Parts: sequence; structure tokens; C-alpha cells
Amino acid sequence: MTARALTLPTFFLAGVPKAGTTSLYAYLRQHPQIYMCWPKEPTFFGATDVLADPSAAPVAAESRKEVAEVQPHWRGSETPESRWVVVKGQDVPDRRWVVTNWSDYLELFRYRQDEAAIGDASVDHFWLPSAAPAIHATVPDARLLFVLRNPADRLFAEYAATLWSERRQRTFRNAFLEGLEGRDPWKWPRVLVGRYATHLARFSNLFPQRQICVLLYEDYRSNPHSVLRDIFRFLEVDPDQPIDLSRRHNESIVPRFPRLHGLRRRFLGDTSLLAWLPETGRRAVRRFYRGPRSVVSMSPTDRAAVIDYYREEILRTADLIGRDLSAWLR
Repeated sequence: MTARALTLPTFFLAGVPKAGTTSLYAYLRQHPQIYMCWPKEPTFFGATDVLADPSAAPVAAESRKEVAEVQPHWRGSETPESRWVVVKGQDVPDRRWVVTNWSDYLELFRYRQDEAAIGDASVDHFWLPSAAPAIHATVPDARLLFVLRNPADRLFAEYAATLWSERRQRTFRNAFLEGLEGRDPWKWPRVLVGRYATHLARFSNLFPQRQICVLLYEDYRSNPHSVLRDIFRFLEVDPDQPIDLSRRHNESIVPRFPRLHGLRRRFLGDTSLLAWLPETGRRAVRRFYRGPRSVVSMSPTDRAAVIDYYREEILRTADLIGRDLSAWLR
């Protein structure tokens, strides 16, 4: 292998899911001094956990299939110029990937040029137990970037993201209770992701504090330019590089009528009922049938139950990162 083929990440955007990390990934790769690997989430350093968990077998199998489909992008059968369009463009793939082969992982950085910071944005590294020691063993000097979100809101956002694709419409309360039972950690929503203190401790026990940057989603939403400058300083790149923040990525779309949508999904699957309509009609029906994430909300009773579950983790997280997280307890 050439020296360029051995290029490894210098930092990891390692969590958490549903905390704006897809948009952050897109913003980071606008910076000329930052190279972000594509696909966004190879999850290579957590692959041991994925492959060892029988319930994750469908995830691993689908990933192998999708990796095979996109390998021309990083195996050299396309030109560097066409690859560069994929890497530096604005479209962000929203699928999860699990790259299990070392040589395949190295190929994700094949077209890195002279960028100073090289990033991997696999957010599942945050909660997969093998990821922290695997990253430390391979890239001990890597910097680690985490964006934490109120765990109750994060969990509900993960639930809302499933409403469009699930054929069996579960209430949030039932989904939460199923998650507590731990029958299948790969089913949404993943309750264990929100145990922030437990997961952060794995990284802080291995990496010095100067290599860890923990940000809050609330700060990111309210003042993204300021948060990006903090991130750029942490990565030691130009903090004043202008970034276009006009586009958000991976926003959830939910059905306005969940029960009707559930029945349609159960009996018709992915079959579209709109094929016979003209395009203008299809757009009108989609606008009526689909809604933004704000269409659904968590009940006060459910919020109280979720916060009570995460209470001790929130208090420990506040101590670990030195931030007042009392707002998360309300």
C-alpha cells in the first residue's frame, strides 16, 4: 500500500444519533482544510459489536450489499474527479453502513488531498462498546467530537424517524418499553444510546481531555456559526472559514395520519398509490399526507417517564462535561 492509502482519520464525529450530525457532517466537509470520508458512517471501529450481535445480522447483511454497490466510488473504477464530486458535493447519504474490512476502510480516504483534518462521522461509535478501545488502539491521537442532545428529545426524534417506514405503528410509550426490555438494540428507538455518561466514560478513560470535545445540540441549534468556530478551533483549522448553513439534512418526515399510514404500509408495503396521478397531483397529495417532525409530539406523561429513566445518567453527564444540564430534567 502507498502512504496515501494508509491515511487514517485525525478526528471522529462519534455521536450522538439524531443530534444534527448529518447536517454537521455536510458543513464540515465544506471547509477546504477538512476531508470527511464517504459514506458518512462506515462504523468500522464498532463492527465487532455489530457482527457479534445476532439481532444486528440484517444490518450487517444490508451493509455488505450496499458497500458492494458503492465500491466503484472508492475502488478506482471511477476517476478521482467524479469521486471528488461525490465527496465535496452537498448530498449526504442517510443510510447506515458497516464497513468490516480494513482495506475497504482505508480506501474511504483514498482521495484525501492536502486537508489538515480527516474525519469519520460514524455516530454509532458513541454507544458501541468496542469502538472506544478500537479507535484508541489504532488512532490514539485522534480527536473526538460529540454532540449531545436532551436524551428524551433524542429518543423521541429517533422514534419519529421510524413512523414513515414502520408497518406496525407503535405508540412512543410502547416503543420505549420495548427498548427497556432490550430485546433488540437495533430496533428503533434505541434506549441505550441515551446513557451518555456510561458511553462517555469509555472514551474519557482512554483519551486525554484535550482530545475530547463535547457540545450540546441546543447550542448548535441556537448559534451554529459559533459552535462551528469552536469545532474548527478544536480541529486546528481556520475558524473563520465561511460555511453555508442554509440547508439542513436528514430531517424527518412523518405521516400526518399515522394509523392510516400504518394500514397502508401493512397491506401495500412500499407500493405507491400515486403513480396514476400527474406530477402536480402527486406533489399536492404528498404535501397533504406528509408532515414535518413537529406534527408529532411527546406527551408530558411519556416525557416524565423517559427523564426519570435517564435521570442519573444526566446528572453524571453534567459532572463529566462540566455543564449545567438541569433543563434536561424538566
